[in-house]
Amino acid sequence: MKQRKEKNLHPDWRMTKGERGCYYTSESARLFTAQLITNYMTVFLLFQGVDTAMVATSVLVVKIVDSVDDVIFGFLVDKLDLSKWKLTRKIGGEGKYMPWYRMCCWTVPLATILFFLMPRSMPMAAKVAWFTVFYLLYDLTCTLSEVPMSTLIVTLTDNIDERNHILTVKGVITVIAAVIIAVVGQYLISEKVGFSISSVMIGFCIFFVILMIPMIFKVKEHNVGLKNVEKTEEKEKYTVRDMLKCVFTNKYIFIYFLSILAYSCLATSAATQTLTGFYIFHDSNIYSYIMLVGFVPGIILSCFCDRIVKRFGKRNSLVGIFLIIATANFLLFSLRGQTLAVFVVIGGICAIPNALYSIITNYVAPDTIEYTRYKTGKDCSAIFFSLKSFITKATSGVASALGLYIMAIAGWQTVEADSFATLAANNVQQTESALNALWACTYLVPGIGVLLAGVIMMFYNLRDEDAQLMAECNAGHISREECEAGLSRKY
Repeated sequence: MKQRKEKNLHPDWRMTKGERGCYYTSESARLFTAQLITNYMTVFLLFQGVDTAMVATSVLVVKIVDSVDDVIFGFLVDKLDLSKWKLTRKIGGEGKYMPWYRMCCWTVPLATILFFLMPRSMPMAAKVAWFTVFYLLYDLTCTLSEVPMSTLIVTLTDNIDERNHILTVKGVITVIAAVIIAVVGQYLISEKVGFSISSVMIGFCIFFVILMIPMIFKVKEHNVGLKNVEKTEEKEKYTVRDMLKCVFTNKYIFIYFLSILAYSCLATSAATQTLTGFYIFHDSNIYSYIMLVGFVPGIILSCFCDRIVKRFGKRNSLVGIFLIIATANFLLFSLRGQTLAVFVVIGGICAIPNALYSIITNYVAPDTIEYTRYKTGKDCSAIFFSLKSFITKATSGVASALGLYIMAIAGWQTVEADSFATLAANNVQQTESALNALWACTYLVPGIGVLLAGVIMMFYNLRDEDAQLMAECNAGHISREECEAGLSRKY
């Protein structure tokens, strides 16, 4: 009865309420697992006493290697249909992307656990080697998981409104859970409690794996395969050259990726803000307080992301958010020396737009994919998300390396400690030049990156209404002639 009621409310939606619920829970857990190393890597390595310059160099080396495997995995995910092979179908089940999830969802948690098991007693060279090997393993497993799961939104449903609804709800859930997890995680490793980073991260991994399980059994893809293409029998025969041609014919995904590149390469704050709280405000929990101040307003506004996008368009909404975030970063950079209370209140208000960005940015990629599917008649969605995965991981690595290089140049002193409680007990100090570099990495450098991203996105001009028509044509609901007649211009 409940399912029939839902269908009456949204007769053209494909997924059931139960399927969407499992998707929200499991996909959020997967995303959080993949973020553990990104968010805690710098602090963990500094606690391990690893030389910052050596680690920064290792990060860049790993990313060079990773640049190759991302493209390879993207090609394999697009090219291979696991549901057609007896063994993989038996393990992974039916679908285009869900079999990859069912077979590989456990790999990222395993790689993360191994990364955080680094023994502190090892020599420096052994620590750097351990970091390099398991950071590379983490990157490989992230790609193997991220590519099919990012592309899955295209095959879950062909309805753009349903996609936006799914992305909005998932985004809101992710923001709520991210705040809770960040606050709890930071509190557990802070000087107030003193748990080791390794124990907290391993505990999170086990918890997230449990949350990933429902999706394995409950979620089904409802939009597998392209319609309205002239030679459907050739869909499965396209080559690497065909896939690269698909990518290079899409200027919109290029602009979108370029904006992410600018935003993420300079996002050094992810690696430094916890240290900023401890060394400048003498409280490593300060960013938990800031998140809590902006938590409720951010969640309320996040619930209206789909309406904001309908009112202003995806591009205008994203550009506006970029400019607001950049302004907030520059404002906070100017506030060093203010009291803790003043900084927490202003920082919490400035953090609100980040919740909107985390949701609205996910609306853009599916539209660009529908454009390419419409223009080429080929389904190379995974190659786009493999490139997005590479850019996200590579730029996070570059941002971490950049922050570490800046701190090394400024004279950052490495120490060995279990937690912030140990640092506080030993009264570990840093030079003023190192603290200035830490502050710049937390606000000034990211502010410049966000501003550049906003300027780049101004050149994105794929209209939302046209992307909807292309999606309907790709799904076979309208003919190509009807689609061409309805487009606002020639693409």
